[in-house]
Amino acid sequence: MDARKRLILKEIVDHYIRTGKAVSSQTILEKYGLSVSSATIRNEMKYLEKHGYITKSWSSSGRIPTAKGYRFFVDWLLELSELARKEQHAILEAYDFQRQRLDELFQQTAFLLASLTGHLGFVLAPRLDQTEFESVTLVKLTPDHALAVIISNLGIIESRVIPTTLPQEQLDKIANLLNRTLRGQQLGLICASLQANFPEGWADPVTQDACTILQQLLPPRKQQLYTEGLLHLLQTVFTWDEAIEEARKLLTLLEDENRFIQAIPRSASLSAVIGDEHTVRELRPYSLISLHYGYDGALGVLGPVRMDYSKAVSTTQYIGNRLRAILTVSKAAQG
Repeated sequence: MDARKRLILKEIVDHYIRTGKAVSSQTILEKYGLSVSSATIRNEMKYLEKHGYITKSWSSSGRIPTAKGYRFFVDWLLELSELARKEQHAILEAYDFQRQRLDELFQQTAFLLASLTGHLGFVLAPRLDQTEFESVTLVKLTPDHALAVIISNLGIIESRVIPTTLPQEQLDKIANLLNRTLRGQQLGLICASLQANFPEGWADPVTQDACTILQQLLPPRKQQLYTEGLLHLLQTVFTWDEAIEEARKLLTLLEDENRFIQAIPRSASLSAVIGDEHTVRELRPYSLISLHYGYDGALGVLGPVRMDYSKAVSTTQYIGNRLRAILTVSKAAQG
């Protein structure tokens, strides 16, 4: 496909996304100021239609994009974004990083994605069992309970009131033992690491109590999915009656997190899955834009096939870079 055909196809897809109306050759000529005749544009549109990039609208003589046309347009955006990402690699905006709970950070990120795009925003959390233990703090609250806070190299991953009758003096010994012995160890392996550091066995009551507390605090191995904006998505795609049935399907899918996670491309770069390209049937009315931000985590948006891809791609790219920067700053601060 030569440069002029590519340009005309981009303009057709862009116009249809913005207006929802079929595009004629006259529209292309008037709106985009191409220095060619209407007949030339018609011939180029015939070529694009013959090769499956556009198709005739039932309601007019204009053309609308096919799935193949959307794919060409999105690949073009992804290519531009990939180039821009090299320049954005140094994006560390002036902000005061405050260590916070990771679940709050990821939920906030999903909310930002949904708010800025008007679609469903999602964040797949990192594999926390593969992050590194940084420290634990144990504070006596009542005779039968204590506050326990465990921190990894990415930030606070768990803050919980745990049942224990141990006095503060014993809790301090446990925290000192764990912080001295396990710093830098993978969270999923720290109980085994603790045992390896005391090959004589578990006769020491401090070591026994330490492992008991660790087992209460360690995060689950399953990655958690955070979503926001389901109502935004349904309002852009369906009538109210259709939205109720579609909401049921999507909520069922989101409750089965593994199926949704399987639909996210494993590519490390910015990716898009459009309409019928989805292997998960419930997602075929939608397009999914995603980015892996590191640590086996991913984020992105789910929207209608006729979404504003330029906004979805740039928003996903920007927020992904910001989240990566926050986590990198957090990790560096631990070092």
